[in-house]
Amino acid sequence: MSFIFFDTETTGLHAGFDQIVQFAAVRTDNDLNETDRFELRSRIDPNVVPDVQAMLANGLSIEALTDQHLSTHYQMMRDLNERLLSWSPAIFLGYNSIRFDEEFLRHALYRTLHPPYLTSLHGNARNDVMSLALSCSASGDNALRVPLKDSGDPSFRLHDIAAANGIAVLKAHDAMFDTQTTLELCRLVKKLSPDLWRRFVRFSNKASVADFVTSDEPFVLTEFYGNRAYHTPVVFVANEPDQPNGMLCLSLVEPIEELASMSDEQLASWLLSPPRPIRRVRSNAGPTMMPLWEASEEFFVGTSCEELEDRAARIVEDEGLKTRIERVFSENRAQYPEPGHVEEMLYTKFSSRNDATLCDRFHSAPWSERHAIAQSFEDDRLKELALRICHFECRSALAPELVQAMDVDLAHRLMSTDARPPSVERALKKVEEGRPSSECEVSDIGLLEGYGAFLSERRIKIMRFLEAQ
Repeated sequence: MSFIFFDTETTGLHAGFDQIVQFAAVRTDNDLNETDRFELRSRIDPNVVPDVQAMLANGLSIEALTDQHLSTHYQMMRDLNERLLSWSPAIFLGYNSIRFDEEFLRHALYRTLHPPYLTSLHGNARNDVMSLALSCSASGDNALRVPLKDSGDPSFRLHDIAAANGIAVLKAHDAMFDTQTTLELCRLVKKLSPDLWRRFVRFSNKASVADFVTSDEPFVLTEFYGNRAYHTPVVFVANEPDQPNGMLCLSLVEPIEELASMSDEQLASWLLSPPRPIRRVRSNAGPTMMPLWEASEEFFVGTSCEELEDRAARIVEDEGLKTRIERVFSENRAQYPEPGHVEEMLYTKFSSRNDATLCDRFHSAPWSERHAIAQSFEDDRLKELALRICHFECRSALAPELVQAMDVDLAHRLMSTDARPPSVERALKKVEEGRPSSECEVSDIGLLEGYGAFLSERRIKIMRFLEAQ
């Protein structure tokens, strides 16, 4: 099996509304020897308003983000999809990629009418190298040195861990350099701790994750929230309803004697009280796990491995209790409002096979035929996205009155003061809040001033356009 290491640079943190502007990938063989690489860049779409903090982090000026010599986002994603498919099957790896880069990749594929789950299909698998760093820290393995922050907590930032392990960080927040840094970390772990590496590779396969979790043996689950790692001894209780890749595990930290006598109301209150005793594990998300007997005693929270194993055995044997926990948890879990924008609707449903075929026709057809194909989609999400692609890529192929209506809609969106999507109005306020101070880098001052001027000019043009309507 080959590996694909990848990283993205984006215009912000919202996978639906922001955009990938740089994508880099390195393919290796099973021994982590490089066999190929590529890098793609794109200019921003007309409806994308970059977040100023993201621009400061990656050092990309508004001139670079709007460079007309670069591919459009749609063109970049066409190339990216073709290249990654040609490299499949493989194991996709990045740093903090499951929560960030993978989400951006999925949403970018979705928004450009490509199958979004590329890294989980075609024989592919995925994992997150941050999980490998967490495993090294949790197991006490010396394969990676995890540096400490001023607070005394471990730092799992890619560049901090790289520097602590003698890996040169040549250019932070550049997709290709970050990809190369992630690859070097994996080479180091594979060399110094081959057992840990083999487990990491094993857990890139969701069937292996499911087998481990559902084995009825207790284990330590490591999760990362708020820049901190949390280690919880747990045992499997049930598969998550309506989530084929989800599994529910119960924390073993608290005694379980009172659970059987609780009413449903009391059980619900206990299950929903922080820190929540039910932990959700996704088999397709490369979770960080280790057998209980391998874990450090500091994760046992004042008890012993033997006591935790006893608690786990009693839960495993009590089918009635497990069924109640699953039912009460499912009945009381949080309900989220329906998303209001098409960019946020990736996970609302799956498209039909007929629509998948239409997507292929759309990509290969002349622009003059694509509007008609867009109207043929069964899925209203795909209709809207296809029409938007036509509007951005070849507006001359659309009827003038349709172009005018879409221009007006885009103008109102860019001038909106709503919480989302990002708008020119709110971006200008953020730029003003971040105006240069005596502590700013010279490059940051230039970037802020350039972006502020761009936004002000764009705002004037939009207002004039709307006034003329």
